[in-house]
Amino acid sequence: AIPFYAVLSSGCMLWRALSSCIVAPCPAVGAVVPGRVAALKHRRGQNSVPFRCALALVVRAAAGSIASPTFRSRASCQAALPRTAINMDAGCAGAPRAPPLAFDPSRRQVFVLGNEAADVDSLVSAYAIAALMDSSETQAIAVAQIPREEFRLRGDALQLFREAGSETLSDGSPAKLHFWDEIDWQAVGSLESRKVVLTDHNKMTSQSMQLFEGRVEWVLDHHSRTGAHPEARSEIDEALGSACSLVAEQWIARDATGVPKEIRMLLSGVILLDTRNFDVGENKGTPRDRAALDSLATVPEQAQRDSCYKQLLAARKDVSHLSVREQMLLDTKVVELGGLRVAFASMMVSLPEILAQAGSPGAVVAAAQDLAKSRGWKAVVALFSKDKVTGKRALAPVPLEEALSACQELVRALKATPGNLPADLLANPLYQSQGLVETGFQLELIKGLQPLEAYELKGTVSRKTLLPMTDLISKC
Repeated sequence: AIPFYAVLSSGCMLWRALSSCIVAPCPAVGAVVPGRVAALKHRRGQNSVPFRCALALVVRAAAGSIASPTFRSRASCQAALPRTAINMDAGCAGAPRAPPLAFDPSRRQVFVLGNEAADVDSLVSAYAIAALMDSSETQAIAVAQIPREEFRLRGDALQLFREAGSETLSDGSPAKLHFWDEIDWQAVGSLESRKVVLTDHNKMTSQSMQLFEGRVEWVLDHHSRTGAHPEARSEIDEALGSACSLVAEQWIARDATGVPKEIRMLLSGVILLDTRNFDVGENKGTPRDRAALDSLATVPEQAQRDSCYKQLLAARKDVSHLSVREQMLLDTKVVELGGLRVAFASMMVSLPEILAQAGSPGAVVAAAQDLAKSRGWKAVVALFSKDKVTGKRALAPVPLEEALSACQELVRALKATPGNLPADLLANPLYQSQGLVETGFQLELIKGLQPLEAYELKGTVSRKTLLPMTDLISKC
């Protein structure tokens, strides 16, 4: 008889694959979007990995190739199948590998890096600037500072690259976007003329600094200025909603009518997302962002923009298929806090929602500490989305023992605002628009969540305004 585990596994996998094929048209771009965004964990359609894996398993079971009384366990079922067909522990298969990156000796190499969080603004801005710079003299290489296997966590990026018609691998990741784990960095270090362009950040991470110190050619960003790379040509606007607005300006300046459709769609989608479709209540967009979007002319009608924005936002926020750990990993930036590497995770869900999923405050602490240990971080500081009842966000620093005092110092600094804000932050446009100059972060301890220490704070606060506070700790 066909073993029960094999039939159950194949049936579930086939259902997941088929359910992920339910699509609906996007009127803004004439493409398809998921009807069940939770299934974004894998690619859709009959050519997708889960569909082929499940179909292969069902066919083989029906043919009797695994119909043996000796196959009574999960391990024996898995061992009976070819490795290329299914890996039950890895969701059918790990991330596909792109072809090895080859360096053209007749051109100079310029690496275009988005920030370490690898959110859709970073991914698309790096991808689009690399496309802009690539020429007969320059080999421009777009780089995401994450492993390729983590791209699948980003539902908005999966959907947007697909809608734009980008060339993708079987997991939906862009073929022309290179990932940190795929590049031979030793070979990069031997390139004498190598340069780097930074998008969506203006201070290199420690890992990129080792390769590109003093080699920053260009910076396009909308975060607080750090002055970290004076050698670079810089285009920084701290008030902007999206770094992709700056990228759009560069493309339009070169050839307003010659921007490829793929690039127009990618940039337009990110600008809509990052500006919250110019919702006045969110206060994320600026006239410069709007002008950039209008210049792309991909989504001319407001009704179409509204529809496209809602679909992309739904893809971004649907994390129902992700574990607590994966949600902490989804949009994370690592900075130094008191000389220690600390990850700031921007969560797509509220604190009550993550507590419900985890089951207890202790489970949230355990997930954060396990993630920190596995990545070499000393703490995870989670910034949660707005609570639907209170309208406030929550902040939960979860340190390992050695980072306890640094996290406590961060909390003290946030509580002391606005009185302790330095002149540069008092003049920061975002600090002003979020009301931090007048009221500070309004940090208040949420009681009864031990061992989790979590705090309410203003609903307008973003990670962009939270991270500059770490510099106050680092300078102490």
